Amino acid sequence: MTSIARDRREGLDRRISLSERIFPQRAAYLGQMLGVRLDPARLDEPLSPDQLAKARPSQDDPRSGHALKIVREGWAIRDVLAHGVIDYHPVIVGPAIEAADHMQEWFEADAVDGFWVSPDIYEDGIDAFVDGVVPILQARGLFHRDYGGATLRDHLGVPAQYGIGPRVTRRTSIQHQQANDI
Repeated sequence: MTSIARDRREGLDRRISLSERIFPQRAAYLGQMLGVRLDPARLDEPLSPDQLAKARPSQDDPRSGHALKIVREGWAIRDVLAHGVIDYHPVIVGPAIEAADHMQEWFEADAVDGFWVSPDIYEDGIDAFVDGVVPILQARGLFHRDYGGATLRDHLGVPAQYGIGPRVTRRTSIQHQQANDI
């Protein structure tokens, strides 16, 4: 998920405006991940020095190490949650270069062979990604500059198909035969 903006603060503000109503509940979970009690009434404050000293990543949640890293950067709890630290998918907030770097790192580590990008739902969310991230990836030779055809099938090299596919037809006839056998 991306919230592409000029800087991290603007990206966080975009995410906050979209999902802050659920932050009080998420703060409790974040506290469990880090082994500290968080007060949902104090979302605009960073962890106290005492909380930071006690915070540890949970052995039961692989996201907790990243959450602890973000917390130690000094962000307020609301901002930590806006970083997407308890989401089950990577969240990138901020400049397009950060999203491109993240995607490149995963791609070059053979951790992925493609991405399903889910920009934030602001009217410019998709444009911000396409106009900001895609040109960086193209300049790095990681994203194509032109397409192999006029349709998705052409781009994927899939042959044209008209009508119902043979797999669907076969499956339907087997189901009808099984129903008649009963």
